[in-house]
Formats: sequence, C-alpha cells, structure tokens
Amino acid sequence: MKRRKGDDVPGYGAAEIFTREGAALLLPVSEVNALKEARVAAREAITNSLAEAAAVDHINASVAPSEPDDDQFGPEAEDPVRRKIFDIDEVASMLEMHGKGDRERLTQLKVWATQMSHDGGYRQVRPFPAHLDGLRAQFPNALHVIDAIESLAALSAGHEGSFVPEPLLLAGPPGVGKTLLVESLAAVAGVDLEAVALGAAQGGFQILGTSLHWSTANPGQVWRLLAAGHAANGVLLLDELDKAGGDERCLTETALLDLLDPRTARRIIDQAANVAMDASALWKVGTANNLNGISEPIRSRLEVFMMESPSRSELIEMYSRQWDAHCKDREVRPRLSAGLLAKMADIRMSPREASRRLRFTLGKAVRDGVQVVDDLFGSERTTRQPIGFAPTH
Repeated sequence: MKRRKGDDVPGYGAAEIFTREGAALLLPVSEVNALKEARVAAREAITNSLAEAAAVDHINASVAPSEPDDDQFGPEAEDPVRRKIFDIDEVASMLEMHGKGDRERLTQLKVWATQMSHDGGYRQVRPFPAHLDGLRAQFPNALHVIDAIESLAALSAGHEGSFVPEPLLLAGPPGVGKTLLVESLAAVAGVDLEAVALGAAQGGFQILGTSLHWSTANPGQVWRLLAAGHAANGVLLLDELDKAGGDERCLTETALLDLLDPRTARRIIDQAANVAMDASALWKVGTANNLNGISEPIRSRLEVFMMESPSRSELIEMYSRQWDAHCKDREVRPRLSAGLLAKMADIRMSPREASRRLRFTLGKAVRDGVQVVDDLFGSERTTRQPIGFAPTH
C-alpha cells in the first residue's frame, strides 16, 4: 500500500521502504517495528564487528617485532590526549548503506571502515616540541617560519584537545628548502606526514577522494593521513599551492576552502569513504613559488611567510650541518674541507641536492679511507645551476 499525503490508516505505519516515485509504503505496524528492530540489530552487529576488527589490528600492530612503539613519543605518553576523528556509528551506517550488492565493493569498504575505526575512531594529539633548535640550525633562512611554529606549539600546550593550528604558506623560489622544512618538521614532531602534490593533482580528488559512484573510487590524502595514521595533528603538506588547478568540475578550490576553514574542517567528508572526519587539528602547510597563482579566498585563510634564498654563509652552515647529520653515530667521520664547502656555496647547490650528494660523498670517503674530503661525489659531471638560487648581490 502506497502512502499518500494525509493518509492515516489505523494499524498501519510508514516503512523505510520507498517506491520509485519516492512514496513510502504502508505496512502493518508490527511489520514496521520488526523492520526497525532488524535494522538496529544489523547496525549494532556492524559496529561491534568494526570495533573487534580494529581492536585485533591494534593488538597485532602493538606486538609486531618489526614495528616501533608509536605511542612512546614524549613525557605525555602515559596519558595522551585523544581526539575523536571518526564516528564509528557513522562508519557502520556507511557500510550498511553502500555495501549492498557489490561483493568487491563491500570488501573494499570493510577495509576502509576498519582503518577508520581503529582506536575507536580516536587519534592521539601529539605535543609539538616547544623549541625547534635543530630546525633553526638546519634552516637559517626560515627563522621567522620556525618562530611561528614554536608560537603555535606554545599555544597548544595544555589545550591539545581543542587547539586548531593556523594554516601556513611558505612562499619563495624553488630550492630554498620549503618542502624540506615541512618534512623535517613532521620528523622532529614525530607525527605522520602526507604530501599533496597540487601541481600534478587532478582537481580535488587528491585532497578529498573520488566519489563512490565511480568504479575507481579511492580516498584522498587527508583521509589517509587520519585513517591510517595515529596522530590527530599530523602534517598535511599542500605542495605547489600556486599550481593547484585541474578540471573546474573537480572543485579543487572548494576542497581547499573547506579544509582550511576550521569550522568546516571539523566535519569534512571524503568522497570515497563518505564519512565525516575531524581534520581541524592537522597542521596544514602550503608551499608556493609565488603568490600570483593563489586566489584571494585561499590566501585569506593562510598566514604567508616569504622564504628567501640563503646567503653564502648560511649555505655553508647548512652544508656543514647536513654533513654532521650524515656522520652521526659513525666511528669514521671524515672532515669536509673549507674549499669544498666554498665551491658548493658558489654554485648555490640546493639543500635537497646537497644532502643527497653529501651522503654519496661520505660513503665514498669511508670506502677509500679519506680523512679530509676535497671533492664532492659526482663533481666530474657538469653541475647544473639549480633554479631559484640566483646569486645574491
């Protein structure tokens, strides 16, 4: 029996079963109640199954001999602050709604559901170091950026459960260390890192996933950072923000606006997982070569910092510290000659390339038993002039 507007049939009620026209069917009240009870029982079964699977995964991960103990990250490890990222009931509802009919799709959804449900949908808020002296030494051309990060970390202390870090944008020519600084920050803080390469991204798909209606549906990197990770306040690197584009239908800018706004980030939905998640605690740090390609709505949501090319003396200091880091904990510690450091600074080698080349150089020096290193590995090849390191005047 179809239900029409104004119908009130004694002994019958509207079931959550609809015709193609969208009309609810009228069934005997006893059958309606039975359907409701069955639906509630099915949802509870899914929720319990997800919780049990998440608990087993957590136990297996904690006893695996090859995995480090992620929870021991500081003095707060005994009583870490936790933040609810995913609602297990919503995860169960998603599985119930979208997991029907397609066995292959159901299997994939169960994998995603288990990832979201580990630790009951909660993630730890890991305290950021109050002082980043190592980063200051490694990036002397970014002291104002590090000051800002330390300031935000100081504000978060004691308020980890509710603190929302300001999104940051590091702008400057290629090769000044923008991306490397963000990667180093995540490593020092001991949190997960996901990098969204917006210069190569297809619209908003890489940020918030592709729709479940597509056969190739896949979650975005925000979801992966929160679902597969263990920290609510991981680092999300929005690399080459000035090159974000893609097809207009992909709504890259809409995804970015929702992500960068604290209010909408608290319940942002990945298109594939189709479950709200709290992404407000993530440290969102963008990089850009220039500001011209970034729209005003996006720029207004970011604290912008300009990173200049390091001076010659700063480059020499950076190379020296990179060499010391490579030599750390080694019995054999060759020394870089002042002449080699000067040559590297003269060609203004980028920090990333310098670190890579210095590692090869160290290996060669250890192999050959060299005490003082005068030649950089690969110096026999023509060294290209790195983009963005124009000589300073």
